[in-house]
Amino acid sequence: PVERDNLPRWDGRRGRYEVWFLTMTHGRLGYWIRYTLRTPLAGPPEREVWFARFDRDAPERSFGVHGPAQGEVGPRGYFDVGECLIEPGVARGRIAGHGHEARWDVRWEPGQPTVRILPPILHRTGLASTKPLTPNPEARFTGVIEGDGDRVDLVGAPGQQSHVYGTRHAERWAWASCSRFADDRWAFQALSAQARRWPFLSPFLTFAVLRMDGRWVRFRGTSRRRAWGLGVWPLDLEAGDHRLEGEVRAPLEHLIRARYLDPDDTPRFSHNTEVASARLILWERRMGGWQQAAELLSQGTTHA
Repeated sequence: PVERDNLPRWDGRRGRYEVWFLTMTHGRLGYWIRYTLRTPLAGPPEREVWFARFDRDAPERSFGVHGPAQGEVGPRGYFDVGECLIEPGVARGRIAGHGHEARWDVRWEPGQPTVRILPPILHRTGLASTKPLTPNPEARFTGVIEGDGDRVDLVGAPGQQSHVYGTRHAERWAWASCSRFADDRWAFQALSAQARRWPFLSPFLTFAVLRMDGRWVRFRGTSRRRAWGLGVWPLDLEAGDHRLEGEVRAPLEHLIRARYLDPDDTPRFSHNTEVASARLILWERRMGGWQQAAELLSQGTTHA
């Protein structure tokens, strides 16, 4: 099926970037696969592939590798270069470098309702320099992943697939996603970001969505101070008669630092893990005040 929110947005202009990425959990392991297009202000378009494997029980075996996608640009899918392809319900590729090698061929059922975590006005206008979409927020991946010779056969591994595009990354940001809590009825995604409108910095705007009772409920919050730090993100957000509080946390040894480049060559750094944990409390406003409605627990199945 055609997934409108995964279709490439690049129109040939310089100063743009576009990313399709997957994150998934398999037992103690987590994976991050990323296909990127960057059109710098000077120079030809750059197409790269990123791969990272995270091992919750043996973090010394975690690694990340990225580099140019090798081969001719093909006509298929959203990203098609040599052996590296992502199209509806399929992602495959191969990369080697820095002493590591990885290969993957995974599939999922496409066509889920897209999660647009930003408010509609930020998607419709140029107010947001980065626009994130999650066309497959609760994907279940099946296939094969090999990292440094270790083969893993996936069968229904929980995760998500996102599409991001824009002209520059946020000045600072945090992101988290979980589609496998101890109680599998829930799914969650959150984004907090501070943007630069030269020479001014915006407040930290935080948006989250929680699937409950078959529907996505939107939460939000605003702060002048950054609430999150390296490896920890406390949350306290509201949505009408609901309130969500809790924490996303990852030990530092479970993080891999990745270096991004904006189209103007400004470097950005992100500390990523696919084996984070989360504890969230959902409150409801009832007669007599706020009452706890649910506790959501994720042990090593949160991506952040």
